[in-house]
Amino acid sequence: MCEEAEAAKNDTSMEEKHNHRGKSTEDRLDKELILNALNIQAGQTVLDAGCGNGYMSKVFSNAVTQSGKVYSLDPDKYVIDALKKEILGTNIEAMEGDITTQTPFEPASVDLIYVSAVIHGFSKEQMQNFLQEVKRLLKPTALLAIVEIEKKETPFGPPLKIRFSPDELKDIIPLAPMNTIPVGEHFYMQIFENKP
Repeated sequence: MCEEAEAAKNDTSMEEKHNHRGKSTEDRLDKELILNALNIQAGQTVLDAGCGNGYMSKVFSNAVTQSGKVYSLDPDKYVIDALKKEILGTNIEAMEGDITTQTPFEPASVDLIYVSAVIHGFSKEQMQNFLQEVKRLLKPTALLAIVEIEKKETPFGPPLKIRFSPDELKDIIPLAPMNTIPVGEHFYMQIFENKP
């Protein structure tokens, strides 16, 4: 990890509770661009970790069709309870949980883990736990997609010192880096593959 990223991860402000309630990225991201870049197939299993109101879970649900499954995971009970009411009868299962702890999913059971505007709030320990859980859950050749705010001055977003550039992500994520794609004004998506 580069020194700047390491320093940011050690900053004590990282230990504070990170809450995105009411700050959805829904209107800021190009959902079609994200979907096309991820090449999601019918029958796949997708984990939308830190799903918030679940807007991307609904997009993924259509892509995997009824033969697939989408898990919407968020530590915020309020947003999960609201989402559960919206998704009755769909292939989406919403649950309260945290991707920085062990989740109830089977090892090597997920085709895509999608994390949007979440990991900049992780402490160093949470990041290590997140990476461990990602490795546990992904099938061989499955994908991890991380959407983050660019590491430059923007009219919104977290402090610059806790943001990641794509290169910093490539330094710390122990998966094979693939494409870096602009997915909205001030946002990018970095895709990684779980090479066996």
